Amino acid sequence: MEHGAITMNAPTTFDACRPRADVLAGGAEAEFAADLSRVAGGADDGGAHADAARFFADTYPTRGLRALLRAVCRRLAGRGDEAVFRLDTAFGGGKTHGLIALVHAARGMAGVGGAAEFLEPALVPARPVRVAAFDGVNADPANGRRMDGEVRARTPWGEIAYALGGRAGFELVRASDETGAAPGAGTLRELFGGEPALVLLDELSIYLRKAQRRPGGDGGQLTAFLSTLFGAVARTPNAVVVYTLALGRDGRSADAYADETRYIADRMAEAESVSARTATLLNPTAEDETAPVLLRQPFESIDAAAIEPAADVRCRKCAAPGRTA
Repeated sequence: MEHGAITMNAPTTFDACRPRADVLAGGAEAEFAADLSRVAGGADDGGAHADAARFFADTYPTRGLRALLRAVCRRLAGRGDEAVFRLDTAFGGGKTHGLIALVHAARGMAGVGGAAEFLEPALVPARPVRVAAFDGVNADPANGRRMDGEVRARTPWGEIAYALGGRAGFELVRASDETGAAPGAGTLRELFGGEPALVLLDELSIYLRKAQRRPGGDGGQLTAFLSTLFGAVARTPNAVVVYTLALGRDGRSADAYADETRYIADRMAEAESVSARTATLLNPTAEDETAPVLLRQPFESIDAAAIEPAADVRCRKCAAPGRTA
């Protein structure tokens, strides 16, 4: 063996790690893409994230995710004081994944093996929870997003109203949806209907760019809506709202919607000030948890004992550290 070469008995990735069958079969990337709207809406084509058992089997229980599930489910049970939560990480930090986990938790985590790894059994909602998810990627402020055969929603409040109350719920805000004017707090509380309610807001910056040409599309009505929403959930003991922002630890966004993200962050701060509700910040994935998160989804099993740290890979000839690449 040449000086500086890796020892021949060092295991390869495929020796130590067994990829899942669907990964080896070259499953389509779209199958694993997170689509909050389709999962929350119960669509059959929601991909790998639509099935709760499969979703949690592929998910690593990070400290942030466990804290999020616990805090939100306590609120849904009427036992928590915190009503507004913000998932605040850079792009790819697990925000949408965390929201999908909340959807499944709110629906009882039926059939999930090892559910206690994520949430204490006593906190799994026993009552039906109304779940409304707004995803700016799927939003269509110009043409309206189809809710059913006759209803098209153009605003976050239109989509949320339909999700919470069906067609009757949408009728409560139809005029607000058509004109782009945010509804009042009383209307939102009526939509909650006294039932536990979970409202999820994702990719608002993408929605804002799409909506700029609509009345209120400058963000003024969005700010009014958020202020009203935060105030409404604060006065409803079993209602909670969770929203995301693609911000890094420095408070900046580096993606294509950086300007809109900064604008949304400022408007959220205004909404919190007006409603006297400060969002509880949570990070779904800490830096030291990135590796186990990435390992859990694509692999069926990992032989940890067979994996040697790079520092221990040495040249047999001189016992000097060898190259790892």
